[in-house]
Amino acid sequence: MIPPKPMPVAISTDGTHRWHWSLKAGAAALGALLLAAAAGAAVQAWLTAHEQPAPPGRMVEVDGHRMHLHCQGSGAPLIVLESGLSGWSQDWAAVQPQLASMGTVCSYDRAGYAWSEEAPAAKGAVQTMETLRALLRKAGLQGPVLLVGHSYGGLLVQLYAQLHPQEVSGLVLIDSLQHNMYASMQPGTRKRYQRKMNLLTASGVWLAPFGMTRAAGMPASVVLDKLPPAEQGTAHGFAMQSKNYRAMRAEYLSIDAALETARQLAPVPPVPVVVLSTNARSEFPPGWERKDLRKHWIHGQALLADETDAVHITVPDAGHYLQLERPELVVAAVQNTLRRARIDADARRHRQALKAAP
Repeated sequence: MIPPKPMPVAISTDGTHRWHWSLKAGAAALGALLLAAAAGAAVQAWLTAHEQPAPPGRMVEVDGHRMHLHCQGSGAPLIVLESGLSGWSQDWAAVQPQLASMGTVCSYDRAGYAWSEEAPAAKGAVQTMETLRALLRKAGLQGPVLLVGHSYGGLLVQLYAQLHPQEVSGLVLIDSLQHNMYASMQPGTRKRYQRKMNLLTASGVWLAPFGMTRAAGMPASVVLDKLPPAEQGTAHGFAMQSKNYRAMRAEYLSIDAALETARQLAPVPPVPVVVLSTNARSEFPPGWERKDLRKHWIHGQALLADETDAVHITVPDAGHYLQLERPELVVAAVQNTLRRARIDADARRHRQALKAAP
């Protein structure tokens, strides 16, 4: 008996076709993404190369890299302006020319920002202040210095005074970090804030080299429109450069260690201090917009004034960047500090003369 022939089996190729189509579509999408990334990187590199105008100050080599130092005025006293996180010398454009009539006033760009080159290795806050000290000395700027610091820059100048108390004649702290600002946070609040800032600073580092922060309109500065008009074009270019995002990220990661170091060092020396702070929430550091954190920051300003025996001036109608919104108040604070520093210096000379007398 002849067995029946097997029935033909129909094999569907729909699934195979769909798989091949998906693979091709995925490859095409990946290719398009890589092409876009390459194009973005090329545009970013070209624009960066053409967004580097001549610096208004001079370039000084310190610790293996060149730094931009912009000084105006002449003679004593020496006044140095220290910017906050993601800030550079242009942040002081509304203040520096007014201070130039009082002596020699200098702003500068920390490593990686604006005209300054990136450092060969990452620096902590103490190294940053030692670099500033070396920069001033290389530039031939000696003598007691009055330090003006904004936000994170306020923490830096406090560190400078703690490290070199005999070299500082006074401090002006503008909405500055206080040594226990983070340590006194509720643990959960601090964790949420740090997670947000970590994502914010890291994303800029990842995206900027491919021109994505530029395309998305995410500059490494929140105050470009508050700068004097003559500064805005140059500042916008710098705010889109990849190295500025890297500098901001590195500094953010160093803040906890800087605060811990500041708590361990001797207190800020007994020099004249003015604390300028604001109750408003405009352009406030990312993550501090919440009402409870804002109250925490304001309380920190009061503590800072108490710790440093400072004249505390609260400005209710301006944002975080007082040097741009209310430059006349910063100028007045510097004048106040200089006047008190002169009185202190005269008193020291008088005491020394009395000791030297037969």
